[in-house]
Amino acid sequence: MATKVIMPKAGMAMEEGVLVAWLKKVGDPVKSGEAIAEIETDKAIMDLEAELDGILIAIVRQAGEHVAVTQTIAWIGKAGESVPEALSSAAVPATEGSAHKRAQSEAVIVAPGSDGRLAATPAARRLASEAGMELASIPARAGNPINADDVRRHVRSDATPLASRMAQASGLDPASLARGDGSRARSADAAAAIANAAQASPSRPTSSYQPPTGLPREDRRLSFSAIQRITGERLSRSHAEIPSVSIFTVADATELLAARERINAARGLTSNLKVSLNDLVVRACAKALLANPRANAVVDGDGLILKGGIHIGLAVATDAGLQVPTLRDADRLSLPEQALRSKDLAERARARRLRPDELEGGTFTISNIGMYGITSFTPIINQPQVGILGVGAIEDRLVLGADGQPVQRKMLHLSFTFDHRAMDGVESAAFLVSVKGLIEAALILVL
Repeated sequence: MATKVIMPKAGMAMEEGVLVAWLKKVGDPVKSGEAIAEIETDKAIMDLEAELDGILIAIVRQAGEHVAVTQTIAWIGKAGESVPEALSSAAVPATEGSAHKRAQSEAVIVAPGSDGRLAATPAARRLASEAGMELASIPARAGNPINADDVRRHVRSDATPLASRMAQASGLDPASLARGDGSRARSADAAAAIANAAQASPSRPTSSYQPPTGLPREDRRLSFSAIQRITGERLSRSHAEIPSVSIFTVADATELLAARERINAARGLTSNLKVSLNDLVVRACAKALLANPRANAVVDGDGLILKGGIHIGLAVATDAGLQVPTLRDADRLSLPEQALRSKDLAERARARRLRPDELEGGTFTISNIGMYGITSFTPIINQPQVGILGVGAIEDRLVLGADGQPVQRKMLHLSFTFDHRAMDGVESAAFLVSVKGLIEAALILVL
């Protein structure tokens, strides 16, 4: 008997998911535990695995669709078996005939030529946007608007839409992601290619202006990803509900940077395990939280819970929005172990391969945009936490040395945004001064 495949509920707050891509097509055999689709939750993209062996006999919902949790998206059964219940127009086997019916049922936004815009259905516009494709590049049947099936036929066969979009955003040719086995490259393949390209030719944003070429002249609407939508809602709520205050300082990181160079040059550290400045800042923050437990707390009604573990959230920018994986027990990790775990979390965040539990349980957050040349900023607190550390750029400054002569030092900009209900000015200053002091005490920090 055929078995439903449903949109899973990957968290208590999840109400719907987005079908990113089908990894199997109708008629393909599947095995229990095998990934058959990619779905996007409010936190990450994850594989949807088959729960039994069989044949994918019907696909009910298509890539790009938003689907409520527990709704049927496909059926798995035996070869030649039919779906055991009547399917509505929203639940039809993915065959050529049903594709034609879906195309006919889509509502048209605009008649061809009515206002100069390309005629396309809502689903076609959504799928094209999510695949990073221009509607003008998609051929359609003469006299008919572009529909979702036109877009699907034009999506690259060598890479999923997400993988193509990730590659294009990083300046890579999606065709370079093609797998040798003939299957479509996925987001994890794109993330690996981007990381390899970054190691081969590291770069940073530059202020030189390059005029854009080939931009479309029509307005374009880009839909928020599920992650961007949920993040926006949470940050808006945090900004509205928390009486936040930000304080700033600079720390002399000259000796720390020199120590980092010596650590990375030491025998035993491989090229894929380099300690970054951010690793050292995380280490300083973890030690400072031990000494200032009120900063390592969460708001609980009319009080605070001082957390027993130090679990630091690391803000990571991804192609779909901000993600904050949690580095658990940061104060108990050795420096190499911390660097390895942080690198792994960041890479899997960019590849959208984090487990839901890896995005939960943080007690404090660090956001670093100093690599873009930004000296200071006021990050928004990640509720119900009471503070977030902002890490800015390093600047060369002339300061007076012990002999009264000017010397050049490398100064690191830091900011601390805190919930004034949980901490007062003196307590917040004590925490930031602790971070500053640890950064300036390089020997103590690296031990």
